[in-house]
Amino acid sequence: MVIINMIIVKRFRDEERLEKLPRNLLIYGRRKTGKTFLIKHLFKNSHYFFVKRGGGIFYENLGENLEYKAFIILLDRLFDEGKLVIIDEFHRLPDEFLDYLHLKAPLNVILITSTLHLVKKILKPGSPLTGLFYEYRLDLIDERDILVNLKEYIADPFKLVEYSVYLREPILLRSFTKDIELFDILKGFRLTVPALLGEIFTEEERGFSAKYEGILRAIASGKARVGEIAGYLYSRSIIRREDHGLVTSFIDILCKLGLLGRIREYSGRRYYYYLSSPMIDLYYYLDEKYNFSERDLDVKYFREKLPHHVETFFRNLLAKIFNLTPAAVVKPYEIDVALVEFNKLRVVAEVKWRKSLDKSVLRRIERKLSSFRNVRRILIVPSESILPERLEDIEVWDVQKIIDLIKAS
Repeated sequence: MVIINMIIVKRFRDEERLEKLPRNLLIYGRRKTGKTFLIKHLFKNSHYFFVKRGGGIFYENLGENLEYKAFIILLDRLFDEGKLVIIDEFHRLPDEFLDYLHLKAPLNVILITSTLHLVKKILKPGSPLTGLFYEYRLDLIDERDILVNLKEYIADPFKLVEYSVYLREPILLRSFTKDIELFDILKGFRLTVPALLGEIFTEEERGFSAKYEGILRAIASGKARVGEIAGYLYSRSIIRREDHGLVTSFIDILCKLGLLGRIREYSGRRYYYYLSSPMIDLYYYLDEKYNFSERDLDVKYFREKLPHHVETFFRNLLAKIFNLTPAAVVKPYEIDVALVEFNKLRVVAEVKWRKSLDKSVLRRIERKLSSFRNVRRILIVPSESILPERLEDIEVWDVQKIIDLIKAS
């Protein structure tokens, strides 16, 4: 659940999954995705500890600051009594704490972390935590949840989806009111994104941080394949040669942390990468193209990537509705949404995010989708009323139909 300006956004999917999991949990992911709020909301009767940057430990239940030795003594007692313990930013504790957890193997502790450094450390083979904790990555608010929640405040289907695309970010959701314009919210993140990513990369060596940020900038600029990303980094002198092997490990880490997503080419072996956060993607796109970090921009520039972000939103949303895997179809036509099951194409869809469609556009959509046999063919539009005529053999899904399907699931 996220409560902003008296607006409640309930994270139905995350809450349902977390409530079913054992209580030896490792919650990780990018910063500012609502990890602390959600875990404290779900597990109200827990003992909550927050590890400060200097290493001090704040025990929220008693409002006290603890030294490390006193903290360990208290943990021993709480573990023995079977009390649920939450340790937030636990990566700031001494390295010996991981060995302590390895020896105790508690079944009643939830660990929360956000740093790239620790995710690399704890997810690699041989980590002291291997096998001790159920790992749960908390990403942005689920597409289904944000749509259903915001529908209570936004009636217009156009605005509902466009707000939902970006307000999956809890950090942007804080600024939402019923009267605020979406791009007024987005203009305010010029300082937010660098600070947010600076915290994620803070424990990395400078050369590593440059590679991570370079990868994000490359993908936001349209470089979706590993070779293209390597070429971009080489052109900026971030890597010493144009070699896939110099970037794949960094890309894999960004995927594990949830900053990147990827989809595989249908009937192929290549992967296409994308930034999981439309907010971060938009920031780097605008900065690369228009130097956004140092100047104000008109709303029209913020809208340039909106069609792409809306397509990605619906691709991931449909994948969850159908419980299928997104794929990239580029031949014979490039398709907005393609979903597969064990390498067999099951669903193809086109997204037309506009206020009207003429018959010629509709004919092109029919020809494109009809070229795929033995699959479900779907046209996604804001409202079915924009169609000039009915379609044969193609399902039309508008925003209200999608919301009805989500509520029924």
